[in-house]
Amino acid sequence: SIKDIYPVLLNHMEHLDATEPLKKSGIIGVSWASSGGEAAGVFSDHYLAADGIENVIKVLEELEDEKLNDLDFIELNACPGGCVGGPLTVENPYVAKARINRLRKYMPISCNHLNTTEIPKALIWQKPLEPVSVMRLADDVREAMVRMAKMNELVAALPGLDCGTCGAPSCKDLAEDIVRGKASIEDCVFFTSVNTHGSGTIPIPAPFRRSEESEENKSEKE
Repeated sequence: SIKDIYPVLLNHMEHLDATEPLKKSGIIGVSWASSGGEAAGVFSDHYLAADGIENVIKVLEELEDEKLNDLDFIELNACPGGCVGGPLTVENPYVAKARINRLRKYMPISCNHLNTTEIPKALIWQKPLEPVSVMRLADDVREAMVRMAKMNELVAALPGLDCGTCGAPSCKDLAEDIVRGKASIEDCVFFTSVNTHGSGTIPIPAPFRRSEESEENKSEKE
């Protein structure tokens, strides 16, 4: 990732006497780093750009429900603000976006062009889009019901913090991965801590624990 490579390169870059210009992008190319940059390069008024995984999901759901029409291009970025807001970048996303806007002032619209007006074959989708089944725990209905019950038990047993340290975005997703055989309950660091220290309850991190204690004290006073 950039976050790993950039600090190492920076030490060597400071001692360079002459540098070779490597950039081949103009305003259009550089703008791709921010949300809406790709859509702006289409030069069409009929486009939609959304960033942030929750917003992306909403747009996809509206597309599935055929609520969004007359669109020539749709740009969806899981990272907030586009690539500049990615978790593996170095700079603060807002600082990076401000720098991009500053660079855009001194750049041409584009630095390279295709030699033909036809779309290259490498950019054309070769296979038809096929729906992907989601939330199907099993092909057999009975087996799916058994897994759903097991999944609910796991959700109740997990701390419910949705911290993401296990690799799943939420405790519910971890429970689903477990019943699918793609994960283990031991992937939860809090559950593992219970087995390690022999405690009967899952230890809750301090901020959440203080919140719970304050509520208990409040109820005792009442």
